[in-house]
Amino acid sequence: MLIKLRDSMKQINYRLFLALLLMGLIPTIYTTVRIFFLGQLPGDWGFNIASQLSWVNLFYEVIQEALILPLFFFIGMSLYNKDELHNKIRTGLLLTGAIYALLSIIIMIFAVPLIRFMAQDVTLITETAKYIRLETIAAIFSTMVRFLVIVLVTIKKDKYLYIVLGIQMALSILLDTFFVSSLDISLDLGVNGIAYTNIIVNVMLLVLTLFILKKEDIHLFQKKKLSFGWIKSWGKVGGISGLESFVRNFAFMMMIIRMVNVVGEQGTFWVANNFIWGWLLLPVLQLGELVKRDCGENIDSIKSKSLGYFGITAIIVIIWFATVPLWKPFLRDVMQLSNYQDVFFIAIISVGFYVLFAFNNVIDSIFYGIGRTDYMLFQSLAINIIFYGTMFILYIIGVYQPTLTLIALMFAVGTALDSVLTYFMFAWMLKKRHIKIC
Repeated sequence: MLIKLRDSMKQINYRLFLALLLMGLIPTIYTTVRIFFLGQLPGDWGFNIASQLSWVNLFYEVIQEALILPLFFFIGMSLYNKDELHNKIRTGLLLTGAIYALLSIIIMIFAVPLIRFMAQDVTLITETAKYIRLETIAAIFSTMVRFLVIVLVTIKKDKYLYIVLGIQMALSILLDTFFVSSLDISLDLGVNGIAYTNIIVNVMLLVLTLFILKKEDIHLFQKKKLSFGWIKSWGKVGGISGLESFVRNFAFMMMIIRMVNVVGEQGTFWVANNFIWGWLLLPVLQLGELVKRDCGENIDSIKSKSLGYFGITAIIVIIWFATVPLWKPFLRDVMQLSNYQDVFFIAIISVGFYVLFAFNNVIDSIFYGIGRTDYMLFQSLAINIIFYGTMFILYIIGVYQPTLTLIALMFAVGTALDSVLTYFMFAWMLKKRHIKIC
């Protein structure tokens, strides 16, 4: 077993993993800087407004998981057919941009009713609506950038990611300093300054990635007839993925984000979530991107590399627990959070459940990579309807009285249950396909 684990880990593309890790680390760094800047604003209104982007992003995440994540599978199929590859990139980018633009317009129009429904502090509704409308503009460009970044990863041009990400971090921190910070040179635009930064940065990154693709002889604006024939297959896989994402994110929106707003702890939960998903889960999520790419390109990666993926995940988990003593000083001294004790407590009570998620993420990424999003739909329906449905009923009848701690635990337990079901489905898939990974 140990020999197989060693051999499997040797086959992992660590160079690409490092590139993907940096790809995730750089946004985490400037998000941390943003949290620091927001923390310098008087009161907690900055956190409370910025936190509302969490539920807005769920709408975009549904589309992203329906359209963008299956790209690893479809672009991987066309790596050795230049015309087909170029057509998929051109038509895929066009369709993605159009859908995101439409969604952004809808959110802009219905921003205020949506904010009221999500139980945001009534005194912050107007300012929250302004911020969300600006961020929806940024989302259009950021999604197109993400689409093109996935293209670069899939065609093995990850060397350019360092350039893209370096520029992204430098511009984000620089513009946030001028727009958001409390320094003398700042325009003091408050939380809206973050949205202005995102718009400017993502427009510039879109231009940069288009230039890089042109340099690699991928011309997206050439006068060739577009073929949308592959969209049907993309829609079948993406439709299932999108439905799974909708079910999962709807449950999260109603049972987590809205309840956090109800108990008035949206700022604390948002910061805690950023710490967990931005720092602790960073290597886990970026490993998942590598898994999607590997399995999308060659399904034999399941047999040859799965043990290696799990081995890397185990190392990441060990590092988590080894660094626990550093979490509180980081939250207090680096991020300079006034509520660092609450954020640390949420992280501590959640981390055990996220161990299960870490290994589950490898399996989910395999399912994405091979285009079997139907497996994920099944587990999502089961967990979100049964578990969160039960919790919602208990809330309605007054048995479950939400607090920040109970909400965090509910989310963590739901994630853990989803992970356990995923393990069984993975074992079933391996048996069905006669694949032995150990």
